[in-house]
Amino acid sequence: MTEDPETGTYKDCMLMSHLEEPKVTEDEEPPTEQDKRKKMLALKDPVHTVSLQQFIYEKLKAQQEILGEQGFQSLMETVDTEIVTQLQEFLQGF
Repeated sequence: MTEDPETGTYKDCMLMSHLEEPKVTEDEEPPTEQDKRKKMLALKDPVHTVSLQQFIYEKLKAQQEILGEQGFQSLMETVDTEIVTQLQEFLQGF
């Protein structure tokens, strides 16, 4: 994750899109067939296709629905306060 200095929010820098074309400068070679195959393979990897923020948000929300509000709050009280603070900052905007 990288922090956007203008908005203060985090961006998942591992996400890839099949629509993104690699930026090639004049002194770089255009992508080879091998490069294209590697990108297609990477696009199948959840690391590059699933937003970490969205994943964590959905898992926490599912746990909250399973345990109920009170059970979830009890569980979150057992989590280290620094971790909770980091999660809140990380999920800011969701």
